[in-house]
Formats: sequence, structure tokens, C-alpha cells
Amino acid sequence: MIINNDTILMGVIGNPIGHTLSPLMHNRAIERLGLNYVYLPFEVAPERLGDAVAAVRALNLRGINVTVPFKEAVIPYLDDISAEARACGAVNLIKNEHGRLTGYNTDGKGFRASLVDEGVSYIKRALFIGAGGAARSLAYELAISGVNRMDFLDIYLDKAQDIARFVGQFHNCVATGHGMSEELFSDLSQEADLIINCTPMGMFPHVESVPVSSLHKVSHNTVVYDLVYNPFTTRFIAMARARHLKTINGLSMLVHQGALALEILTGAKPPIGFMKEVVLNYYKKQ
Repeated sequence: MIINNDTILMGVIGNPIGHTLSPLMHNRAIERLGLNYVYLPFEVAPERLGDAVAAVRALNLRGINVTVPFKEAVIPYLDDISAEARACGAVNLIKNEHGRLTGYNTDGKGFRASLVDEGVSYIKRALFIGAGGAARSLAYELAISGVNRMDFLDIYLDKAQDIARFVGQFHNCVATGHGMSEELFSDLSQEADLIINCTPMGMFPHVESVPVSSLHKVSHNTVVYDLVYNPFTTRFIAMARARHLKTINGLSMLVHQGALALEILTGAKPPIGFMKEVVLNYYKKQ
């Protein structure tokens, strides 16, 4: 990759940001496509979020991905948001078009594509651990695809209830928000077809943490999905595998949502298979 006066800047903002594999994945894809772009990570203090968004205009970045904890908080700083981002109330991508910033959300479609990749088709009841921006995007996608029951657990009851009200707008989808507790998780997990960890628990460098301490009541037909992709096998995923449950980590969603974002920003068709290979090779070397 040669950086020159015509190189176009892109990036990702979040806090923390040290875990992200997006720069590796995107820069290798950019090189593969022969594009004159570079993709950089930016750790942003929460109180400087407005400054960071203003810098996208000031420095003429083509766009940035948005990760935790800014997917909802970034919206007031934008000029417009896509219909999907507006519907789910979260943004994971900002595109800069001549100083006009538009927010998009590729998380939901990336998540659905990852389920297809893993051969998961029948989901009627989903249980979410965490009720932040990522959970909202995924819940929206599941609701419009026909899932008719969702439960949300969060340490902040009001957040869980808020996302449940949002999902409840969709026809034939019953949603309930709960305060997080191990006992309630155990009870709800018995009926879930899909359990999704939408919290950062277990993410590098805090690899020993888990969102729940036990999966002993989870049905053997349940799919356990952890959005965390670094490390490749979280303790939560390891717990599910010990019970011989089907598991999916966040790698596939990372690749699919990233590919959609790259296409929005550059107009080029992303090499999805190559992007997944890049990330898998990274893990093989660890």
C-alpha cells in the first residue's frame, strides 16, 4: 500500500478500540481491490465524540465506522441517517459526501448474512444479553424477518424496556425487557432458539469475563451467538461448546457488516471471502 497526496482516509471510532480487527481487514481488502484508500483506528473519549465527528468533515475523511459505545450517541451530530438506521435507532457507519454526514447501519444485514452462512434459519424466540446499539440493530433485523418473541436482559432495566418497546412496534413480535439476573437468564434460556451476547464482556483484553456464569438450562437445540470476535473463542463460546451447543462468534458478522460498509464508502464490490480469510489467518498466527 502506497500512501500519497491522493490517498483517501477512512477509519473507525470507539472506546476501547484496541480489540478491533477492522483496520487489518479493510486495509487488506482495499489493497486487494487496488483502491487508494487507508483505514485507521481512532480511540475517542466520550466527551470528545462531537469533536471526532466534526473532524470527519474538517479532515475530509470519506467515512468512519462507529463501534461501542457510540452507535446511538453519534446520531445527533449527523445531517441525516438512512431509513434502516432511523428504524433501529443506531448507526455503525458515517459517510461523508462533500461535508454532509449520513449515518447508516450495516450490523443487522451483516448479522443476518452470518446466520445464513452458519445454516441457521429457524428462529422464533431470541434472548439478548445486553440492550445497546448492536442489540437494537439485530433485534430490528430479527423482527422484520419473522421472529415473534424476544427477551432483553440488561444491567440497566430502562434500556432493556426501551428496546422491548421499540421491537414491540413490529407486527406479531412480543418483546419484554428485564433487569439482568442469573436466575432470570436461566429461566428464559430454556425456551430460546437463539441466545446473543451483545455486551463487550469477554472482549480482549478482559478475556476472562463472561456475561453469565452458567448455560446449564439451555436447550440442546439452542444456538449461542457471541458478537465478540477477539478472542476468537471467548469463555462464553467455550461454555456453550462444553454443552455441545451450536455456536457462532462475531467473526462472520464483522466480515459481512464490514463488507457492506466498504461498498457504501467506496462503491466497490468487496471480496468477502478474502476478508474472512484475512481475519482467520490473523487468529491462526496468535
